[in-house]
Amino acid sequence: MTSIKDLSDWMYENVARDLDKMQEQGSESGLITEDIIRDKFQRWFQCAPLIMTDFGEIHLADPKEFIDKLVKEYEERESYFKPVGFGYQDEDTKPWLNERKLDNDITWFYWDRYRKYLRERKHWNESTIRSMNEDTDNILDRIADPKSDQPFDRRGLVIASVQSGKTANYIGLITKAADVGYKVIIVMAGIYNVLRNQTQERIEDGFIGYDMVANKPVGVGIGSRGKRPPVPGTSRIHDFNKDRENSWRGLRSAHVSEPLVFVIKKNVNSLREISLWLEANCKDDGPLLLIDDEADNASINISYSKGDISKINGQIRGILRLFSKSAYVGYTATPFANVLIDSTSHDDEKGDDIFPRSFIYTLEQSDAYFGAEKVFADKDAGTPTYLRWIDDDDESRGIKRRSGDVLDTLPDSLKDAIRTFIVACAIRVLSDDSDEHMSMMINMSPYKSVQHSVYYLVEDYLDQCKNAVKSFAALPERHALAASLLLQEIKSTWEKQYPQGEFTWGDIQHSLTRTLRPMHLVEINSQSNDTLDYEHGAQRVIAIGGYRLSRGLTLEGLLVSYYARNAKAYDSLMQMARWFGYRFGYERLCRIWMTHQSADWYAYVADATKELTDQVRAMCNAHSTPDQYGLRVRTHPDALEITARNKMGAGESFKPAKVSLDGAFVETVAFNRDEMSRRSNTADAEKLLSELGKHGCRPVEHDYGRGLLFRDVPSDTVRQFVRNYDNCDRSPKTTPTSIVSHISRLDDYGYSSWDVYVASGKSPIQFQVGNEHVQRELRSPSPDTTDTVFMARNSRLASRDVVKDTLTKAQATQAERRFREQYKDKPGKKNIPDIYYRQVIDRPLLILHPVVLQFADQKDYQEDWLNNKAVRDYGAWPSYDYAEETIGWSISFPEAGIPAETYYTYNDVMMRQRGFTPDDTREERDDDVAPDD
Repeated sequence: MTSIKDLSDWMYENVARDLDKMQEQGSESGLITEDIIRDKFQRWFQCAPLIMTDFGEIHLADPKEFIDKLVKEYEERESYFKPVGFGYQDEDTKPWLNERKLDNDITWFYWDRYRKYLRERKHWNESTIRSMNEDTDNILDRIADPKSDQPFDRRGLVIASVQSGKTANYIGLITKAADVGYKVIIVMAGIYNVLRNQTQERIEDGFIGYDMVANKPVGVGIGSRGKRPPVPGTSRIHDFNKDRENSWRGLRSAHVSEPLVFVIKKNVNSLREISLWLEANCKDDGPLLLIDDEADNASINISYSKGDISKINGQIRGILRLFSKSAYVGYTATPFANVLIDSTSHDDEKGDDIFPRSFIYTLEQSDAYFGAEKVFADKDAGTPTYLRWIDDDDESRGIKRRSGDVLDTLPDSLKDAIRTFIVACAIRVLSDDSDEHMSMMINMSPYKSVQHSVYYLVEDYLDQCKNAVKSFAALPERHALAASLLLQEIKSTWEKQYPQGEFTWGDIQHSLTRTLRPMHLVEINSQSNDTLDYEHGAQRVIAIGGYRLSRGLTLEGLLVSYYARNAKAYDSLMQMARWFGYRFGYERLCRIWMTHQSADWYAYVADATKELTDQVRAMCNAHSTPDQYGLRVRTHPDALEITARNKMGAGESFKPAKVSLDGAFVETVAFNRDEMSRRSNTADAEKLLSELGKHGCRPVEHDYGRGLLFRDVPSDTVRQFVRNYDNCDRSPKTTPTSIVSHISRLDDYGYSSWDVYVASGKSPIQFQVGNEHVQRELRSPSPDTTDTVFMARNSRLASRDVVKDTLTKAQATQAERRFREQYKDKPGKKNIPDIYYRQVIDRPLLILHPVVLQFADQKDYQEDWLNNKAVRDYGAWPSYDYAEETIGWSISFPEAGIPAETYYTYNDVMMRQRGFTPDDTREERDDDVAPDD
């Protein structure tokens, strides 16, 4: 049956094609305006029933509103910008693609139809497609020319954010690889059937063009049936197994004109069967392209510390050894384990390990991406935009669940999340999105016993909601609310979660019946036969599971997530964040429930991931190779591990000091509140400023900022200030011992002269500096503030551009030019991170921060303190105008090449560069694999 979604997709496809042609030919006005877009949609709407009679049976209550929505969607999608990625490669990389393009040696059959499919059927904008085109060209150019006469063995890694489009990217790479001459293409798609099947479906849609199970063309194959079909060795329901190996015996890639393609599970059995078939029928009959999706999961040699090779890792290396021309490309959002692989590991039988020695390439996010920056940006606010807190579940109270445990009742926070999902679905239904997928995820435990009990409790609660709606939702609003407590609770949830919504409660109530009717549950684990079926009609589904709800699995239309887990590894934690992704048209409705601890961990890991990505960017700018440039991963000071210990490979931590200081920026983020400590630190600052006068240092004129800048300050003066400062234990990065030690080490590197800057803020309270003064900076307390310790909001003391305040105009111009060059493909990025200003300072910089600890106003106090459930002790800050004065500091250290005393973990390349000796202590534990799941 034809739906409204079918009609809107058909119209969008035709309008996009028309407007693309206009842009190619150059419209008469030179600009495609909203009126032109609207006119195109109206014309195709009028043509629809004439061209396809089924569309004539669709009844629209308001055709104008339907067209307005399509125009808005088109304009919104076209407004997003997707920058091109960046990467670096080894010295063996020989660019070849452009030469073959110039020779007209390539027919882009598979890529062209995939590009058309993305544009017209999947509604991708031109910026995103252009970016993918360049990215896949860049990756293809870094593997090797399959037509080369020389053998090759390329190993690369592509890094992308969680749910940011890496599957679409590697399908694009596959289409181009097929066009240039790769004959055998293998995709290893996770360790579970649910992910393998989902990936198979997407590759059939984007590359193969045919569904062998349903025996019909799909995706790119619609309209081009019979035209150059690749030869699939797997289907949506069949992995490569013993039966398939027997039936394919004798078939060689030389027997077919188009490439062979396999989508297999990453397990011992599947890899054994395809290895046997390849060795018997296809050995050295390539070239081979091996795509390793989720390359940090199962592929890593977890037996490295024992001097052995784990089975799956050995099988992958064995497959690559079968071909004289092979290219391995790993894709992952969590590359921590991959960069820690021993780059020198070799076995005579299995060959080299899968360290990305040939290249590392990073895909950039589109500015439409719903990621960590959006989700966790306001986590310390009274009411975060997207985050909601779990404080009533066992895990949040520190009670660990075990296999065999069950839940007796649902936490109130989970009931609230379910009601929020119901309301969010109702809003989408009222917005004419009833034909779109809508999903909720509940991930509370890796253990099936817990998942199963949650399933039945949620099923019972959902039935209660359905019964209440069925019985009372048709009544007038006042009567319905008086008759049903559950409807009252749903209304309360609507008021709390979506107070600025476009619909009234009456609209919501009267849409609940059709909203809830198709809503159902699935349990995703090894004991359940349930599946997430997004292929056969729009789904309104609550998915309950554990590890199988992570690792590459896409939950279409994910609106609400309930995450009551405490995974201890960076990669496991980030892979469970299925709420990241692209949420066109409904981002405002997304809500995520988790514990405060999980939110802090996610924010930390997001920063560590960004730092690793910045290192790759630095390699690219320095034209370094993987074997020349070491990588480091920032290690959590407390509970988190980078990855499971048995996946750490050659990664080692050294000297567990509190922070890496070479080129670092450190700041006090917590302050002891007792009067003695505050007086002591103020006296310490006053003594420092007095010493400046004794050394003849006077405030100098400077180009930016309102503070006072002193040049050529002896390091001894700074060292004494830091040594005497009463540092709060909850600000571990500013522990005096490590800071003072680094200041002394800087002396040895020629940095004995410092700048000192006294920052000035906007508070009316002054801080005296000799005969001059500055205004104190205003800093509000975070929810973690107690009666003894003040914690700075968002764990930041220094304001944006404080380092720029100390620069000359020439230095600032140099920093901003470097920023614009690195982000030339992202013109919308205006805020320049402080790191660019820090990179141009020519001496160490100490910044004194005279601060007044106080809320900005009564509204700020009400929203971010009194109404904030994250606050640990409401009595710790008695009123909005209560204030305390203290002194904080920050230091920007130059990058002097001083070996780091840090809790970073280094890969072996960096270890060799810096002459480290590994501390070979490991535990065998993998947070990514749960036998009970």
